[in-house]
Amino acid sequence: MNANLSSNTTIEERFKALLEVTSDVAYSLSPDGSLMYELDEGGFLKDSSKPILEWKIKNVFTEDMEMVNEKIADAIAAKSIFELEYRVNCADDMVGWTFFRAVPILDGNGEIKEWFGLASDITKRKLAENALAEAKDVLGQQKRTYEMIISGSPDLMYMFDLDYKFTYANRALLEMWGKTWEDAIGKGLIENGYEAWHAEMHEREIDLIRDTGKSVRGEVAFPHASLGRRLYDYILNPVFNNKGEVIAVSGTTRDVTDRDQWEQKLKESAEHLQAMNEDFAVLNEELSASNEHIIATNNHLSQANANLIAAQQTIEEGKMALRLAIEAANFGTWYINTGTREFITDTRLKELFGYYPDEPLSIEAALARITDDYRECISSQLENAIHNNGDYDVSYPVIGLHDQKLRWLRAIGNLVADPSGSFSAFTGIVMDITEQKMEEMRKNDFMGMVSHELKTPLTSLTAYLQLMNMREAYNPDVVSRRAVSQSLRQAKRMTDMINGFLDFSRLESAKISIISSSFDIAILIREAQEEAQMLYTTHKFIFEPVDSQIIHADKGKIAQVIANLIGNAVKYSPIGSSIQVACITTGGEVEVSVKDQGIGIEKSEIPKIFDRFYRVEGNHLISGFGIGLYISSEIIKLHGGRIWVGSDLGEGSVFYFTVPVS
Repeated sequence: MNANLSSNTTIEERFKALLEVTSDVAYSLSPDGSLMYELDEGGFLKDSSKPILEWKIKNVFTEDMEMVNEKIADAIAAKSIFELEYRVNCADDMVGWTFFRAVPILDGNGEIKEWFGLASDITKRKLAENALAEAKDVLGQQKRTYEMIISGSPDLMYMFDLDYKFTYANRALLEMWGKTWEDAIGKGLIENGYEAWHAEMHEREIDLIRDTGKSVRGEVAFPHASLGRRLYDYILNPVFNNKGEVIAVSGTTRDVTDRDQWEQKLKESAEHLQAMNEDFAVLNEELSASNEHIIATNNHLSQANANLIAAQQTIEEGKMALRLAIEAANFGTWYINTGTREFITDTRLKELFGYYPDEPLSIEAALARITDDYRECISSQLENAIHNNGDYDVSYPVIGLHDQKLRWLRAIGNLVADPSGSFSAFTGIVMDITEQKMEEMRKNDFMGMVSHELKTPLTSLTAYLQLMNMREAYNPDVVSRRAVSQSLRQAKRMTDMINGFLDFSRLESAKISIISSSFDIAILIREAQEEAQMLYTTHKFIFEPVDSQIIHADKGKIAQVIANLIGNAVKYSPIGSSIQVACITTGGEVEVSVKDQGIGIEKSEIPKIFDRFYRVEGNHLISGFGIGLYISSEIIKLHGGRIWVGSDLGEGSVFYFTVPVS
């Protein structure tokens, strides 16, 4: 039968059938591919066919022209079949696609005499392919987006096949296992570290989902690779194909350990709240009983509020009176905002600093008017008051800006926090104490002069008494010996008083000097012991052992401080009582203490005990001018040390001072 077909069917018929089946168009090309002829169904040139000139320019899409020319040139050079797909210009201004395949027909010399080719319209296929590629790109992008979203989720997300193997696990789950994708995917539950009971439970659940198509939810505790044992809430869902058959199981697991702990705390809180409610019920009964008392209290508060309003009015009146008093006293006033350092003053304060009323005055400018020897100290005290709420009661000389007049001023201020809490207000007054200061200076000069004049005859008198005392040692007259000894003691006391006045005068005029040298404090304490036991026979002295310690200080001034403290202890202690002196070295300092069994000091008076001319209240029967402790304090300060007192009324006092070792 095939043989008959072969013999009865012409080549033209077969070619025609081929064209009908394939819908291809047959062409013939010139050897160089520049001319194209359309063939009829028999494979011959159509009678009316004319060569299609510039067929590539007319048909080939511009962007594909270079590729088509290269393919034809390569085929001509190789005398081989060429085939290619390229875009063509359609009659409706659209772009189509053609598949063109051509075979070279060679002459007897092996040269190309023509090309025979078929062209197929593949536009639909290419559009479908392009649409498929775009769909794949979209699906790929969606997949990457989905992967990015779920990989960043703290929840554990995964997929099982029906053989209980993991086909997907997100990053959180892999981190929990401590595994990589390659180590975990395709593995079962046991292989991924699940305990046997846990694996069997999930396998039963997968079987149940496969059989019923329903989701399963539960809670389970199992170990995390780094966090230890945790509690998890999970849900397993069926994945269906287009026939409604379960083909896989997806799962999501969330760590609910914190939630469980909060629930437990909430339960405990609820129980605690219940207990509190019961307590509140009891309290409510008590509150109900106290309502009448509250009403009465409200009445009292109303009255107190009225009193408060009246008090506020009184305060306002007091402020007005204070302003009037300040104006009457001719005080200057100032205000400093500690946050902005704004400096507000009145006209009187500007006048005291030699400024005109309309001139601005800053803190720096005011400090600049203070004389050089006081400026740094006053500036430090001002900053200490602002930042540490320290005391601010200072006196200093100023030279007026315009009048160049020397004035002594006293400034008193205090720090008050603003209600907003953002800053504090440092306010105060300044008063002119020039006359008072000048009077003090004249008095100090007079005191120094008189003391100096008295010291010369007293020195001579003391020398005569010492000479008499040495001779009286051989005098059998006890009364005479005692009189000379007492006279010598009184002369020593008067000498100390005069030296005190001289030191005070020098301190006030800033002329006291410290002449430092190196000496052993133990030797100085021993000398103080010998002097005390000679001068004060009415008391018992206990000098604690002192280790040798070399210090660099003014030996005479330190001896004077020790003598002042011992004399002070004798003065305020009962006859026959003990006075204890100790000296230790601690923390780079020498600390000397003098302890007595005297009358003690009121707590309110301790801060003022080292002020000049200050004497404890109620002790006016005891002699003294109140300058000994003041001078001692100033001497210790000039050495860079500290001086203080500890005391309870009626139980004696302990005076301390320290001096740096070097």
